Parts: sequence; structure tokens; C-alpha cells
Amino acid sequence: GQDRGAREESSARKDMNFLIWVLRILLAVWNMVGGIYVVNNYEKVATKWALKALPTPVWIALGVLQILFALALILPGSKWRKLTPVAAACLSALSLLGIALYAQYAGFPGILWGVVPALFAAFVAYKRWPVSKE
Repeated sequence: GQDRGAREESSARKDMNFLIWVLRILLAVWNMVGGIYVVNNYEKVATKWALKALPTPVWIALGVLQILFALALILPGSKWRKLTPVAAACLSALSLLGIALYAQYAGFPGILWGVVPALFAAFVAYKRWPVSKE
């Protein structure tokens, strides 16, 4: 009866926590690689057709932010846990910025590279956002 329901709820919560951690790790790796690439190859990035929309220093700043937000997704500890939903929301916003730039200059086909991470990051932010207990 009640004991079985509580076990099933606990199991579902553990499964969701596992899924969220997997997404956080995948998003962290994806965004770390992307951020490191942008920071180390800003000359190439800032001269590509779609990316001329923003000046080079902005691309470097976005790459650094991408790296920092990616780290905030996976840093352990109670202090850092509060940053997870904020970092995920910011990564989702950065992905949406990339989608907007890419779609404006290149059209639809390539935007899925930004849509999927944006959706995953938004899901992590939603699931980890603190709920007020009023």
C-alpha cells in the first residue's frame, strides 16, 4: 500500500536525479569544449560569416562565460548547488543567442546544434530551480 507508493516515488526521484546529473555532465562537457574553442580560436570565430555580427572581445567574453557556466553545472558542494539552475538558464540563453545568429545568417539546418543543448539546459534549470515554500 503506502510503503510501496513511497518506494516507487523515491525510485522515480532517484531516476530523475540520475538523468539530471547525466544532462549536467553532458552539458558541461559540450559547453566547456565550445567555450575553450571560442577563447582559443577567437580570430577564426570572429571572421566567420555569421559571427561577424559581434566584435572579437564579445566572443572572448561569451567563451569565458560559457566555460564558467559549464563549471557551475558540475561543481560539488552546497554553496555551488545554488548556482546550478542559474548556470543552466544562462547556458540555455547563450545557446539561443547562437541559434538566433546562425538562423539569421545560415538558415535552418544547423540550428539543431544549438536547440538540443538549449532545451536540455532549460530542463536542468527548471528541475533544479528552488521552489519557494510559502
